[in-house]
Amino acid sequence: MSEVRAWKYNNLSRYPHLRRPAVHRVVLAQLLTTLCLSLFLLPMGIVHATSAFLGGLACAIPNAYLVWKAFRYRGANAAQKIARSFYQGEAGKFALTMLAFVLIFTLVKPVEPLSLFGAFVLVQAVNWFTPLLIGFRQ
Repeated sequence: MSEVRAWKYNNLSRYPHLRRPAVHRVVLAQLLTTLCLSLFLLPMGIVHATSAFLGGLACAIPNAYLVWKAFRYRGANAAQKIARSFYQGEAGKFALTMLAFVLIFTLVKPVEPLSLFGAFVLVQAVNWFTPLLIGFRQ
């Protein structure tokens, strides 16, 4: 192992800010919320449950892309790469969200719009709990 790599791994406990943030937990929480919400709506009918599941996925999958794209780089030396990847991640998230809704409304029949958009909003609201899910330290 090279000296730089050894320094990096041996000093993570002394420098916790060098660790990657656990942003993937937000995506996992969004997927879990999607699953629970669709199971909760299953007694109302398969159309409600499917619409809620698709609405949750229309939020969670683009957010997973943003997390993957935006948190690839770390450190002051990669500041330009970090900024560029955040912009690319946001643009990709927007495009994937639009594509998801276009595909849902064109390919899935019947769709319950209230369940679809309600699930999308509720899964998006999971982002409010990001500080709790990531576990920021002071």
